[in-house]
Amino acid sequence: FEAVRYAVENGLMNGTGDGKFSPKANTTRGMIVTMLARVEGISTSGMPWYGAGQRWAMEHEISDGTNMPGAITREQLAAILYRYAQAKGYDTTQGGMAVREFSDSASISDWAQEAMARAVNAQVLSGKGNGVLDPQGTATRAEVAQMLMNFGEHVG
Repeated sequence: FEAVRYAVENGLMNGTGDGKFSPKANTTRGMIVTMLARVEGISTSGMPWYGAGQRWAMEHEISDGTNMPGAITREQLAAILYRYAQAKGYDTTQGGMAVREFSDSASISDWAQEAMARAVNAQVLSGKGNGVLDPQGTATRAEVAQMLMNFGEHVG
């Protein structure tokens, strides 16, 4: 609840219509780059709805711009937030091996290893309560709200 309120009050996320937030719905790559572009003061109006965020994210090497309508995985989100932190000049040097404490840490994709380790060590990403990170699982709107709040509190 606190994370959803944080995301809404800080203009990071909007509802899904009819006064609903839909916390269990998937989040897309386009939604993430649009949220981050808005934080940077970029106008995100236009077509397709994610186009401005996509262009901004590609220009700043935060995303490769592919599969914007596709659901984002937890490791993809960690990678985007890691590259965003680097682009902003935030400290991304949190070391440690905390990611290895999760039973599914071996299932993290090679390209996402560093970003996932940094997200866990910086307290941006935590397990799902059952000792797993679920790196390949899709990030729900509630999980994204939590990660964005954690990012704002611990990184940005």
